[in-house]
Amino acid sequence: MLSYRHLYHAGNHADVLKHLTLCLMLRHLNAKDKPYCLIDTHAGAGVYELRCAEAQKNLEFQSGVERIADCKALMQSVPEYYEVLHKAYQRSPSCYPGSPYFAASLSRESDKLWFFELHPRDEQSLFEQFRQDPRITVQRRDSLAALKAILPPQPRRGLCFIDPAFEEQNEYYEVLKALKSALKRWNTGIFALWYPVLGRLRDYSKNLRSESRRLNVPLLQLELRVSAQGEDLGMCGSGLLIYNYPFGLEKELSSVLQILKPLLCSRDGLTELNVLVPQP
Repeated sequence: MLSYRHLYHAGNHADVLKHLTLCLMLRHLNAKDKPYCLIDTHAGAGVYELRCAEAQKNLEFQSGVERIADCKALMQSVPEYYEVLHKAYQRSPSCYPGSPYFAASLSRESDKLWFFELHPRDEQSLFEQFRQDPRITVQRRDSLAALKAILPPQPRRGLCFIDPAFEEQNEYYEVLKALKSALKRWNTGIFALWYPVLGRLRDYSKNLRSESRRLNVPLLQLELRVSAQGEDLGMCGSGLLIYNYPFGLEKELSSVLQILKPLLCSRDGLTELNVLVPQP
């Protein structure tokens, strides 16, 4: 939605979870020489300056990336994440990379990347950053509708990273509808869907999980709740549903979640990893 800008939330606990996961998925794709395609449906601005007024409003990065900045265990488990952080710090020591920056940094010359973003300022930022990279296409259009036009992609290997704002209840339905259609068009693609965990009165993530299981494709779910889930409307955590997840990813993510829990979670927080539909 055009009212949403990720700049207010850059580097928070949700970013840490999804970007660590993205790095591991890219590791699996990079393990084979064959080129792949990466589609980022809600790409944002690419990089974020944490000293700006928007990021300073809630200081969400202090309970996210700042808490893992010197974690040696994570550096050993997911060195790619820290390589990209350090690359971004060369631009500015208070810069945090978004998912497009991770994808562009960790993919190869033979790979193809699509970045979609509706907000005009963020789309312009993306375009300026990657305008000289021939691998990358940046477009300002409805990403879920765009999937119909570009799937199945070339090359056929790849990942679709879906990271909506989920500001309205109907977004859950629309995303799931688009995901079902996309899996029919590209049944070999990896799809990663991020979701927020809200207070019980507005938490629709359980519907996402139950409906996703019915798709009968290999399905992995991970979740990080930094605090206990209350009745109010606040976000206490987030998770990802990974469809057609790479073999062995669940073991790597289990290790990452064990490391993250004492760093990011309160005493009432939790981490969870479930294979909802196993590999055949």
